[in-house]
Amino acid sequence: MSASIEIAKWVQKKPMILIRFDEAFSESLHNSRQGFEHLTIVKPHSVVQEFKLPTLCLLEIQEQGSSRCYLATATRKVAVSTFDSRLTIKKLRPITPPSLQELGGKLTDARMKRMFSERIPAEGQFANLSPKLSGHLIEVLATDSENQAALDTALSQLPKLRQTPNASWAQEDAIQTAIDAFGIRGNANPNEVAIKKDASSGLSLFGAYLYEDNVVHADACHLPGFDAIASDVTGRAVFQKADERLVIYTANKLPLEKMLGVDLIYINETRGNVVMVQYKMLEEGKKAKGDWNFRPDKQLRDEIARMKIPAIQAAPTDYRLSRNPFFFKFVKRKIVDDSHQSFLVSLEHLNHILATPAAKGPRGGVRMSYDALDGTYLREADMIGLIRSGYVGTHGAETTALANIIDAVAKGNKAVVLAWQRKIQESNP
Repeated sequence: MSASIEIAKWVQKKPMILIRFDEAFSESLHNSRQGFEHLTIVKPHSVVQEFKLPTLCLLEIQEQGSSRCYLATATRKVAVSTFDSRLTIKKLRPITPPSLQELGGKLTDARMKRMFSERIPAEGQFANLSPKLSGHLIEVLATDSENQAALDTALSQLPKLRQTPNASWAQEDAIQTAIDAFGIRGNANPNEVAIKKDASSGLSLFGAYLYEDNVVHADACHLPGFDAIASDVTGRAVFQKADERLVIYTANKLPLEKMLGVDLIYINETRGNVVMVQYKMLEEGKKAKGDWNFRPDKQLRDEIARMKIPAIQAAPTDYRLSRNPFFFKFVKRKIVDDSHQSFLVSLEHLNHILATPAAKGPRGGVRMSYDALDGTYLREADMIGLIRSGYVGTHGAETTALANIIDAVAKGNKAVVLAWQRKIQESNP
């Protein structure tokens, strides 16, 4: 089901909101650091009391003497005083046309067009739409391909709407893992973002970005073996903290509708380690409700067969708890408490689990049971700490042989997220 169809159903239960900023509010928004990612507005209770959240909102903002429309998600309203409530709005993404008046002109139903025109608020004011008008408006927005990225972003902000993690969700999760391992806030804005035209990338969830058809051509000569996935790269983002830089690349390996997960490659030049994570889905047991299982298949066996690191001649001088860079992240397919619950195990641990009697099912099949692990795994925060400290992953000497590792993953399935952390004084990646 497409994003527009799912969103249209959602807003018919929780109607959309229209907001028009005056020049003063618009200027303040443009001068804010995080405003287009996380915006809060304080208004009298009477203004927001009819809003059913979370839902989508359309904002008309003044920009250099003209206007620009944005699609966003109103996620929360909280009373902050006797008279006022605070409305939280996330992920403002530009759409066409640039004004609410012009958007109303694109509505195809005469009655809906008249209703929308009557609901357009004055500058500085808010208005909410009817359920049917909200659904029709989403259908109209979806007819313009330039609005697809905004609709996809809005979909990602609506809880419990997507019950099944797909490649898009998993790629976003891999990007967030890389940012957390780098040691910056998850809502930090990147210094640069570039995305290929007509490409799908989890990096589109960040603020304004540039479309760049040749986004990786300049990088191929700097990253050993990176030319193996260069043609599939869809986006690039750069983050910075102190004297270090994190560069994240996303790369599709198959058409989006055929993807089932992602790989994350984290290259930490500061510590000299490489860590790779592959995603797998856990299915809820049919008989043992509440337990979650993964059944190994040929795809897993093929992936494990490719998980080899180059041999090195010199003895390593740096310390690792484990030099094997390969880890698996197992994710419950169903959203639980508005989040995807997950855990991680190393390749060695996975092989050990699958070889134990506990992995044998009642009919002789092999499975990995969430309950049977009984907490013997790494949680997200544990893994991030190990990556950041350099306690896991390849030794520095092995990291220089990166070409073979990247090539092995590039020839696999799904999508790839490559995160490259290095000192700023070195040549830029």
